[in-house]
Amino acid sequence: MPATHRPEPLMNKTTKGALAASTAAVLLLGGAGSLAYWTDSDTVQPGSFASGEIKLTDGACATSWTYASGNAKAGTVVTAIVPGDRITKTCTFTVLAKGDNLSATPTLPASIPVRKTSSDPGTSTLDATAAATYTTTSGFTGGKLTRSNDNDTLSAAITVSFPYGDATTKNANDTQNLIAAVDALTVSLVQDNPNPA
Repeated sequence: MPATHRPEPLMNKTTKGALAASTAAVLLLGGAGSLAYWTDSDTVQPGSFASGEIKLTDGACATSWTYASGNAKAGTVVTAIVPGDRITKTCTFTVLAKGDNLSATPTLPASIPVRKTSSDPGTSTLDATAAATYTTTSGFTGGKLTRSNDNDTLSAAITVSFPYGDATTKNANDTQNLIAAVDALTVSLVQDNPNPA
């Protein structure tokens, strides 16, 4: 008798299909886990760079105070001030300014130390404020010093004001017949941010 083909049980087909799918999944995962690529690196020497600087040196001031522009006796040498006077003196400095994007602003403290040198009553109502205007030998724009001002002479025309007080609290009677000196008046250069927010 001819052999009869008996249909494969459904369970066997299902099992074979599941095994085949599992094997394919394992092969795929194994392949994914074995992926690789090449890498390499090298080291370079970028080299050095230099920073700039700002500096004021060789500070010197005129010998005499004179009365400021707009004050009574403007331009004449001061011998004895009274409350309400404004006196001026020019001081010069040599500028050192190095930096590609350097910009710096000269500044002066608004309040200044005034030292009484004789006829000192101990404490007094002596009061003074200061301001300055600046010029340089090569000029500067907007009151800013840049690298183009390197080795320039910065002139600071310093004006000291003695407020006309109220007879009791500022430059009152106890400031008469004093000899006073302005000590250690500091002109500064303050660098500006080259990349403001």
